[in-house]
Amino acid sequence: MDRDAQQAPKAVPQFSSFRVHTPTSKSSGSHESDTRLRSTQHLNESKNHAEKPRERRSTSVTPSHAENTLPESKKRFVEWDESPTTFTIDVKGDSRNLDYGSSYGVPTYSRNESRIALGARTGSGWLAHRSAAGDRTNDSISKRIVKNIGRQKVHRVIEDPTSSSDNDAWAEFVHLEPSKRRKREVGDEAEGEYRFYDPNDEFCYTSEGTVRRPTREGAEAENCLEASGSDHDGPHLQVSLLDERLRQRRAALSSQVKQDPTDWVSWLALVELQDEVDGFLDVSSQARHTNAERRSNAEVELSIYETALRSVTDREGLERLHLGMMSKAPLVWERRRCSLKWQVILKEHRSSYRLWKSYLDFHQSRPSDFSLEETRRHYLDLLQDMRGGRASDQASSSGSYMVQVYILLRLTLLLSEGDYTELAVAIWQALLEFTFNRPQHLRSDTQREASKTTHDASLSAFEQFWESEVPRIGEANAKGWLNYHTDGDEQAPPPPAVVEALPPPGGSAFSTWAAVERQASSCSKTPSRAMDTSNEDPYRVVLFSDIRPTLLDSSISSERYAILAAFLCFCHLPPHINDHNNHVRSWYQDQFVRSEPLYDNLPKSAPSDSSDLSPAADSPFAFSLAEHLNSSDTLFPNAGKWFSAFGPRTWNRGPIPEEFILATLKMLVNQGFGDDSLAEYLLAFELQVSPTTVLKSAKSLLKKRPSSLPLYNAYALIQSRVGNGEMATTVFDTAIQMSNRLDQAASRHVILLWRTRIWELLDSGETTTALEQLLKFNNAGGDGKASDAGSATAHLRLRNALSAGRDEMLSLQIPALAIHYSELLVLLDYLTSSNSLPTALSTFTSNLHLLAQPTTTTTSPHSRTSSSEILLRQSLARLLYTHVLHKRPYSPRTIRAFLAESIAASPTNTIFLSLYAWNEARFRIDDRVRGIVRDVVLHSSHRRRHHPSRTPEAEGPLESDDNVIPHHFAIYTDLHRGLAQGSNAHAVRGTFERALRTEAAAGNSAGLWKWYFDFEHGNGDAKRARGVFYRAVRACPWVKELYMLAFERLGDDDGGGGGGMGEEELKAVREMMVERELRIRVGF
Repeated sequence: MDRDAQQAPKAVPQFSSFRVHTPTSKSSGSHESDTRLRSTQHLNESKNHAEKPRERRSTSVTPSHAENTLPESKKRFVEWDESPTTFTIDVKGDSRNLDYGSSYGVPTYSRNESRIALGARTGSGWLAHRSAAGDRTNDSISKRIVKNIGRQKVHRVIEDPTSSSDNDAWAEFVHLEPSKRRKREVGDEAEGEYRFYDPNDEFCYTSEGTVRRPTREGAEAENCLEASGSDHDGPHLQVSLLDERLRQRRAALSSQVKQDPTDWVSWLALVELQDEVDGFLDVSSQARHTNAERRSNAEVELSIYETALRSVTDREGLERLHLGMMSKAPLVWERRRCSLKWQVILKEHRSSYRLWKSYLDFHQSRPSDFSLEETRRHYLDLLQDMRGGRASDQASSSGSYMVQVYILLRLTLLLSEGDYTELAVAIWQALLEFTFNRPQHLRSDTQREASKTTHDASLSAFEQFWESEVPRIGEANAKGWLNYHTDGDEQAPPPPAVVEALPPPGGSAFSTWAAVERQASSCSKTPSRAMDTSNEDPYRVVLFSDIRPTLLDSSISSERYAILAAFLCFCHLPPHINDHNNHVRSWYQDQFVRSEPLYDNLPKSAPSDSSDLSPAADSPFAFSLAEHLNSSDTLFPNAGKWFSAFGPRTWNRGPIPEEFILATLKMLVNQGFGDDSLAEYLLAFELQVSPTTVLKSAKSLLKKRPSSLPLYNAYALIQSRVGNGEMATTVFDTAIQMSNRLDQAASRHVILLWRTRIWELLDSGETTTALEQLLKFNNAGGDGKASDAGSATAHLRLRNALSAGRDEMLSLQIPALAIHYSELLVLLDYLTSSNSLPTALSTFTSNLHLLAQPTTTTTSPHSRTSSSEILLRQSLARLLYTHVLHKRPYSPRTIRAFLAESIAASPTNTIFLSLYAWNEARFRIDDRVRGIVRDVVLHSSHRRRHHPSRTPEAEGPLESDDNVIPHHFAIYTDLHRGLAQGSNAHAVRGTFERALRTEAAAGNSAGLWKWYFDFEHGNGDAKRARGVFYRAVRACPWVKELYMLAFERLGDDDGGGGGGMGEEELKAVREMMVERELRIRVGF
């Protein structure tokens, strides 16, 4: 045999695309095995090996070769198994890293959904581990594979530690035999024991202490793990199976719950740590977790929750532990078991809003056996049960009432989206009449006076009013239940609704039926009367027996405000200007409530590079799902210059006609309900829907409330918005002079007039005039001398007056007015420093510290940050936008830093998010928008969803666990990013998928599902759109609008060959609607 034949074959990568076939010598004395063993690379090769090419990164050798290479003094034989190897560990990386730098090294492979590394054979698991100096920390170790190291039968040929020789490159051989996992059963734990598992650790941390994880291999596996964790320097495998930080934190928490089992905060932190260990707190890696891994994680955390619940006695702790446990239970338990557990929990926490909300989400999202009528009856039973519990538990009556209002809101939205709109509207009509228009002799001012006798008498009298079919609240010529007994005979029923005939369009029979069905739905949104002879649909007539179970008896003003807030939410309108109720604000983040995209005209196609800049670069006001705190700035915005509380006018208002809403608000305000803020809200809404009549309404209100300075402010803004700028200036001057004749409480609001007037001048670019007007603040008559206006003394005197007014409002616990004084201080320094943004930011920071003091206790729905701080931040954001809009010099970094800080304080505030996207779209140096959405906005929402209340200090009570706003904004920004920025149809589709995961915050968002369907269909992919359709009706089986997409958008296909639906499939969809008891108005 020649010299080349005697040399060992060169090692090559063992990929399926490059497989070496080594010839077998027939004259060889020893028979060479057909299987080959992968070996690990020597950690510290000698210098002569360091210069060899990188082809030895993974070498395949035979057992006989290994035996001939090792010296006799270093051999230790163990049992050899010739079964295929499981995985290969690359412990070195690239040998040229030290020459060319770490950036030249072998990339850390990121696995896809199938857990396959590029180029690897199917079924093999590749691990990249780098432990040399300069290497990156290994973040890509497969936990799924390493988890089973301790359970597999391991056979190794390892170096004898006593040997002094370290020049052999083949001193280590690892062969792992494929083994079956032992499926962990739910009942493995003993009574009273919890187990805390780390998938990469050899120990099991239990309530009894730290023990070694039980394995079937025993000593052999233990020997392997001990060798892997050896501290001996040299050619030993050193793999860190758990970060030291997590070890220390876990040990501290385990010790804490052992010493004090009632410490529910530590129990929740222990659960969060398990999620962190398993990688469930990383938003970017959520899609990589399999269902089995999610179930395994849920089993471990359920064990911790159950152990904690046996020891914790604090009511708040029990509520939060139950909330976390039931969020994991559906992954492990059967639905029946979950339902029974929910019944037990809700009996113990009858007034817990968070638990009731979580239960409603669980009950409504059951696609297999969904029935709309059954769900409706269940909601009514819950209302009846809550009403009885409230009467027996006076201590928690307020919380119970908010739960009842929320159940009622969810019930009416369910009916409306199932196309039983007349019944939903009738419920709100009856509840508003019963709450606000009740005759005086039937009212009770306290809960104690609201006896069962009084309630029954009210129901009897209201039944008479309802069955008389006179006009009700929201309808034309309605006078209300309050005036029914005085002039009831003079009230005639409203005229019947006229359904216009629709000419049959061309197309298939199903598309024609869908057009007629939609026309019938749009023309009958309010209930009809029994005497209407043209009505042939029995569902259009709502009897008193249909609405009686929903009539809640409110006894105090806060409960009446909750009814009004729920009605506005049902109409998809923004919350009341002064409504900072914790529960009410959380409704506007609820995926079951925020369904505006069902009626919205959203972008539907993939991003393109048809223009240099995205729409966000031109205007930041295009995002329609508004979520921010409202003030006069957002109620009466200057078009194209600031955000509107009502969003862009690209959609109708949903289930109720705008005329109905406007008539309802007018009746409530004219009867004296609410303060001036509700009257402002009415005028702002009328300006949106009926600008020709709003001036008349404003004058009528001012005649009834002549001393209301906020109404004068609203009237001046309306004059400005309809084009009467001079009249607006006159109104400002008159109201400011009039404030001197008002009492002290009313005159305090004059600061609002000054603030609004300055902002109107700034919007017009008149900075010099704005400063002149601001310097007249000390002279309310406005006759200050011009010669003294620009002096330093005047500036100092004005600054002292504004600071004194701010401090007085803070001492009086009126933070809304203190914000106005702070705004004027910021504007003063901005105008007197030649429009310097750094100066304005410095003044803002000093005022922000004062507003953040414990005196301002009202919190924002977005974070623990106070509402006062958020409102002041919104005002400064307006100043920044106005500064840029008028093309004044500025530093983009200054604006970016402020907006990033504001997003961190309020992650879902769409004003800050939209302005941030607008600022970055004008430069596009790097993709900062996507980064801040992923790392701040979605990450914050994700942590709250998995651990909604980790500690009392960690989150405020208004933090919603399933906030749908971040996902909408993430999709919106991806759709408006160009191809040059890395966005395409696949990137947008991935964002949709991350938002619509089953356990995510938007998995049951009907509006988001429709948006996803529109996106796929707008790209011309009918097959993908069809798949999204079936997933949508499974996630939201009660939404008729989603079913109609099949008939209107997928129905004209030739038998489904092009991805659409044929006649038989469309017929099956219609039968599905019938089975789930959705309303079908027109027969087929």
